[in-house]
Amino acid sequence: RAESCPVFDWGEHRPFQAAPATRFSLSLPLQLEYAGASPVQLRFLRLHSRLASQKVSYSCRPALEQGQPQPEKEIHFLADSREQSYAASLQGCVPDNESSITDTIFQFTTEELSLLPLRDLAVFHNGDTSHQFGFTVGPVCFS
Repeated sequence: RAESCPVFDWGEHRPFQAAPATRFSLSLPLQLEYAGASPVQLRFLRLHSRLASQKVSYSCRPALEQGQPQPEKEIHFLADSREQSYAASLQGCVPDNESSITDTIFQFTTEELSLLPLRDLAVFHNGDTSHQFGFTVGPVCFS
């Protein structure tokens, strides 16, 4: 499903009201990198484009307790400008009958070309330490 994400400053975090937010610590590179996408190449693409788009797939495995409601999560995506980011809420993993993994697709399309490619992401939650998730970050397309 497609999500509409508001844009705000990266340092600004609006945690959920019910409980303090926790940021996951992962042994991953600090920021997303794109092979062959040097600053010069990105500048050239931006000069010759009107739109930029990028897709991110969020995959999660529902908890074993099927009857338990999953807590809502918030996700932030850092823009290439490193001054703004996108924010979205996730309703938690909802199991379906076809697969044990649930996917949510975020499609970013903008005329503000300095926002893409995405450079970092953060997931905030309300104490759900059993949450299993992953991301697939697609290429950025300029047109």
